[in-house]
Amino acid sequence: MTRKEFVEFWIRKLNDEGIKIFPDDFLENAETIHINVPAKTLIPGSELFGTYEVITTDGDFVINAEDYTEAKYYVYSSLQRKPEIKFPKDKKTIPQLVKKYEQYIDSIINDISKDFKKNFPDIKESNPVSDILKAINLIRY
Repeated sequence: MTRKEFVEFWIRKLNDEGIKIFPDDFLENAETIHINVPAKTLIPGSELFGTYEVITTDGDFVINAEDYTEAKYYVYSSLQRKPEIKFPKDKKTIPQLVKKYEQYIDSIINDISKDFKKNFPDIKESNPVSDILKAINLIRY
């Protein structure tokens, strides 16, 4: 198996299993409101007086988040590039939702890394995790 075949295998495997969508697959029964955002990928911006800017990849300001975890919530929610995101009415649930999503991503990263080491024990090449996550539109901050 080549590195390229390994990447293709994992992309196919994860797509076949069904990739969880943030926040939809993590909200469970939480009451939500809809917040309009640009249908673009968002990224965390600078900290400003204890709040964090959330900006587009073009650098356009979108919203101020109360903390870094809330900023990550916006970023992870924007991966589908929809013009609105579901936002929990109870902001206290945000850390738990972000943590669950990050644990999900971490488990994927661990599985891919273990499999890569098993299939390519002598290769000093970089692990292709980021290539795979990028291909299936997942990110971890």
